Amino acid sequence: MIDSLRRTLRERERRRLERSERAAVLVPIVDDGAPLRLLLTRRTETLPTHQGHVAFPGGYVLPDEDDPIRTALREAEEEIGLSAESPEILGLLDDVSTRTGTVAVTPVVGRLTGLRALTPSSAEVARIFTIPFDDLLRPERWSVRIEAVPEGERRIHFFTHDGETLWGLSARIVLNLLSLTPGGAPVVREPGRA
Repeated sequence: MIDSLRRTLRERERRRLERSERAAVLVPIVDDGAPLRLLLTRRTETLPTHQGHVAFPGGYVLPDEDDPIRTALREAEEEIGLSAESPEILGLLDDVSTRTGTVAVTPVVGRLTGLRALTPSSAEVARIFTIPFDDLLRPERWSVRIEAVPEGERRIHFFTHDGETLWGLSARIVLNLLSLTPGGAPVVREPGRA
């Protein structure tokens, strides 16, 4: 699957959203000889926004940064102690917009061939954990809630694993990633949702 993802990410045309505020996240795939896993974090309850949410390491692009890869690697080092040299960058997913629509987030897909002990930033990360790809690819593990919004309805996908619930922006990023795997995404996403 890694070779297929690497090829697909390099060959496809990526959707880039234009927003005045930009952020980037690292989407780390653990490929260490065991079954492939996706590495995620749970944010602390003391953060000003998105307290306790499952998320990828990431944050806002700084004024001196012109590359989302640089931002994602910096944030991963700050948040979970991942060395910037550790991941092999496979490519970039389509930009996604935050719920408010004001921030464009660029997901940077990275491959980790070894997973040494990581150190969560006590101010930002309550837990670091992984979810096996085999589980993420099972449709019955996903649930959906329909939410009324001014423009109609929005589908919000949820995935629960080991006491953690993946949803919102992070779930959309995961489904975008899974849509590029040989079997495709396990659930239908909203058409045109960025």
